[in-house]
Amino acid sequence: MMKFGAQQFVAVATILSVVTYIFIFVTEDASSSYMHRNLNTSHAVTPNTSEIQNQEVSLARIRRDEQIKHLSWFRNKKLRRFAKTLNILDETEDIWLRRSPEEHAALKDMHERRKLDANTKQLENMERFSVCGRETKVGTSQDLALLQHFNNKESTCPGTSSNDLLLLTGRGAYGRTGNNIIEFLHALQYARDNDVTLGLMLRSDYWVFKVMLEMWMSVKDDDWEARFEEAFCVKIFHSEDEVKGYNLLLSNFEVPTKELFRYTSKSPLDDYIDHQAQDLQTLFRHYNNGEGSTLRGSPVQDMCSGLDAVFGKHHKDTIYSVIHQRSLEGLPGVSAMHRMSKRSGCHPTGALKMEPDYIKSILEPLGMLGYPIVLISDGEDPSVLERLNADPDISKVLRVIPNHASWVGGDITLAIMSNVFIGNPASSFSGIIAKSRLALGFGHNYLFRAKDQSGKWYTVCGDTCVYDHHVMGSLS
Repeated sequence: MMKFGAQQFVAVATILSVVTYIFIFVTEDASSSYMHRNLNTSHAVTPNTSEIQNQEVSLARIRRDEQIKHLSWFRNKKLRRFAKTLNILDETEDIWLRRSPEEHAALKDMHERRKLDANTKQLENMERFSVCGRETKVGTSQDLALLQHFNNKESTCPGTSSNDLLLLTGRGAYGRTGNNIIEFLHALQYARDNDVTLGLMLRSDYWVFKVMLEMWMSVKDDDWEARFEEAFCVKIFHSEDEVKGYNLLLSNFEVPTKELFRYTSKSPLDDYIDHQAQDLQTLFRHYNNGEGSTLRGSPVQDMCSGLDAVFGKHHKDTIYSVIHQRSLEGLPGVSAMHRMSKRSGCHPTGALKMEPDYIKSILEPLGMLGYPIVLISDGEDPSVLERLNADPDISKVLRVIPNHASWVGGDITLAIMSNVFIGNPASSFSGIIAKSRLALGFGHNYLFRAKDQSGKWYTVCGDTCVYDHHVMGSLS
């Protein structure tokens, strides 16, 4: 009996080895049937419990291997689709670079030569950096300010040869956050254009620091003031006594921030874009990540919170689009869009209503309809969300930032770091997003769209438009 048992064991083991080899080349169901047929005819002897368990383990391993193969196939298919979409986005990212072919060809060599003798600060301003783990294109050929870095002859801040001082002070600012950011950027430009010192009065309740520190340059250490002054070429004052002796500018205006909002630079458009792009890059080199505080000592929020809320912590490589919809208080918004339509040629209501066909005319050619679409809205017109949710293509991938996670800094970063941005040109907030995206080297900004006689949507105004005062007026 012992000899027969050993022979039986060898026979069963041999059969299992052969069958396992066959399983690799056939489907799981066919392999399972084949195994049962051979086991049932082998010596007409029933295997013991241990052998059955071994067989079940072998089958389980084979099933697991087959599942891994299927998962790998789907994963590879997803990766191929991912790569294809990125390739389409890259090939269609036609940013207006304002450079001749000769300049563009020489840019890489210029960059490498400059690196050799650049000091630490100059090098920092040329090198690429990431925002919330998503890499920008600063320091590449798509960097709108890169030639300005090469050609910049300014070795000192504005106002060194002048006693004039543009002092930003007071609690009241003109308009909301988008307007306030424009006012700060215009103040920096005014100081450059007129070679005057830009001063900021250090008070926790004054609008400049209240707006800026909530999103950028949070207070982290005793060197904060010096770093802020160096980053933006400004001078911080602590009291009215320190201002004595300066010739104050715009001090006769009741609301000087309104004058800054309306300020139009006389610089050539190329230079204006260069400087504005540098200022926006500086902001996002110092975005708040939840560390530090405001001047009042309140903890700052994380600018990446919008990305975290929608996509979780693993948002580094997520492909997505953002729709920034603003109704702009109803009739005033309609009037603003009609004025924008006359100046730019865009459709007077397309960017207000954000109809599904308007959105799909942008995303479908880019292969982006299969990826998340995030709606950022002022909530004044709920029919916009209803229409998008009713569309069978868009509804499957449409996402909205949870109310508890929505705030200005998180929303603006989520939009700026998207692969495709669709905004309203009459909104100062959309304008800041589009200008920031261009400053960071991102194309695929869709604000100016018109419809031809056949009903087809197309872009009527290029990347220059968001910086051009002839188109944007005070929003430039």
